[in-house]
Amino acid sequence: MKKIILLLLTLLVSMFAFGCHRDPIPEDAVFGFSREIPEAEQTIRLQVVQSAEKWLGCKESDESFKPIIDIYNAHEPLAVNYIVKYTDQWCATFGSTVAIECGLTDIIPTECGCQRQIALFEELGCWQEDDAYIPLPGDYIFYALSNKLEDNTAWSDHVGIVVGTWNEYIKVIEGNNVAAVRYRFIKIDDVMIRGYGLPDYASRT
Repeated sequence: MKKIILLLLTLLVSMFAFGCHRDPIPEDAVFGFSREIPEAEQTIRLQVVQSAEKWLGCKESDESFKPIIDIYNAHEPLAVNYIVKYTDQWCATFGSTVAIECGLTDIIPTECGCQRQIALFEELGCWQEDDAYIPLPGDYIFYALSNKLEDNTAWSDHVGIVVGTWNEYIKVIEGNNVAAVRYRFIKIDDVMIRGYGLPDYASRT
């Protein structure tokens, strides 16, 4: 009996530690635009999201992720002259492949490394790390996954593409999320968020 009670207490502590006490996101939640933008720009942003979503479910275990790497490697010029291997981390490669497929590499810099991609967004004047910023579909969201500090200035080690927002949550699609293309749901104020690459979609309208 003591063992059962101890086990139940452990489970309760674990639930609170991992945030299971938070209100779940309802199945009918609609993730979209947090503010009004011109329709032509909306269209381009949604094209980027749809291009990313067509890869949903591709994974390493069945090698269905390999075309993502192949498209990136076939693009010229190849960032830092590096050919991405199938054994490499490929989250930035995924985001770059989406940019290549959409013909938007002039506003979405291609890279296979998150921190280097941030530097390229900075060069374009399209980097945002204001904690108050609420992203739009098509924005590139960068993380420092191990960060625990309120002011996240750590080295970025992961990136995804914003699908949309709903209330206080962001829906993101990511490559190399547990070795697959998957969705992530994260709070807008999560300390793991390093900042955003903001492609100048308006310039393409």
